[in-house]
Amino acid sequence: MSGPLTGVRVLDLTHVLNGPFATGLLAQMGAEVLKVEHGKGGDRYRHSWMPPDAPRDGYEFLMVNSNKKGITINLKHEKGKEIIRKLVEKSDVVAENFTVGVMDRLGLGYEALREINPRIIYAFSRGFGETGPYRHVRANASTIMAMSGWQHSAQRLAGQPGVKALGIGDEAAGVSLALGICGALYAREVTGKGQKVEVSMQEALMGFMPSTFHTHFEGRSVGQPPKPCSDGYYAFHLPDMSDELWRDLSAAMGSPELAEEPRFATQKARRQNYHEVEEVMSEWVQSKTRQEIWDTFSSFGLSSGPVLSLGEVIEDPHIKERKAFVQVEHPRSGTVTLLAPWIRFSETPSEISRAAPLIGQDNVAVYGELLGLSDDEVQKLADEGAI
Repeated sequence: MSGPLTGVRVLDLTHVLNGPFATGLLAQMGAEVLKVEHGKGGDRYRHSWMPPDAPRDGYEFLMVNSNKKGITINLKHEKGKEIIRKLVEKSDVVAENFTVGVMDRLGLGYEALREINPRIIYAFSRGFGETGPYRHVRANASTIMAMSGWQHSAQRLAGQPGVKALGIGDEAAGVSLALGICGALYAREVTGKGQKVEVSMQEALMGFMPSTFHTHFEGRSVGQPPKPCSDGYYAFHLPDMSDELWRDLSAAMGSPELAEEPRFATQKARRQNYHEVEEVMSEWVQSKTRQEIWDTFSSFGLSSGPVLSLGEVIEDPHIKERKAFVQVEHPRSGTVTLLAPWIRFSETPSEISRAAPLIGQDNVAVYGELLGLSDDEVQKLADEGAI
């Protein structure tokens, strides 16, 4: 691989979605990510949201674990712990998302691992962080969304208590952790020292809510919901439209007189009479198809877009031309369509070149190349329950 993180080795002890999302981004950028599965049967997330008898891994697992090498280690076995320590010597990053204290009890916390490798970046994500009264509380995306204001805001916007919010609790923390790791790697180039990187899922999700906090502190909402049209819904933004755009829009709607109407003629007037502007626009949009609105608004540069289903997004000509999805062959799941890396580099391109690994798929190769173990020695460790 030729991504910008080529040469960086990540010992990935993360599980479920939050941590693997972070290390998945690093893998897309070229890092060698060793996905450690430590429980019986591997990462339980392999089959989450799948039928109990599903013969293959679920899509979420396949998406966030592509490009990784899969190894197994028993973290409670002394020989398994010794393998971790040896891999830490040869790694740049250790990533984990256990609850507070788990790694310390195993003797594999930051203080222990930095003695082995002072340059190690020890990155972790907790539901509520490493300090505070909730630090020991178990968390997942739904609980974090509930306790960050995300869920309540979604309910308020939908006008429906109890509606399920679109979840990014794991992903927001994952992006934050990946960014923190990159920052720590750069700092290490300057100082020569490793460090801890901590991300609270709750705080990370709050970081993705600037418009929501604006609504809270200013008492004014940001944006409007998409408007119904003849074949679906359409989204566009009105409040800050320039007077020139308003004149173009009025003409395109077949109502050029709106540009001269005192209630709408200036940006200030439109703000003062915003609800009336909304009514005028809603009435026009209802009579048009998404394509007709798109053609009209795009003709003079108004920011807008039709509300697309996921199927429509995948088949969208723009998405296809940019090759935003790639197909990867998996030994059990067959051909899997995955979103291509959306962080693009001109000189060190990121890519997805490898499907998510099977359980222990790379044990022999990794332990042979990095630790110098023979096939027989790897098999013995497996027989002893260390891997």
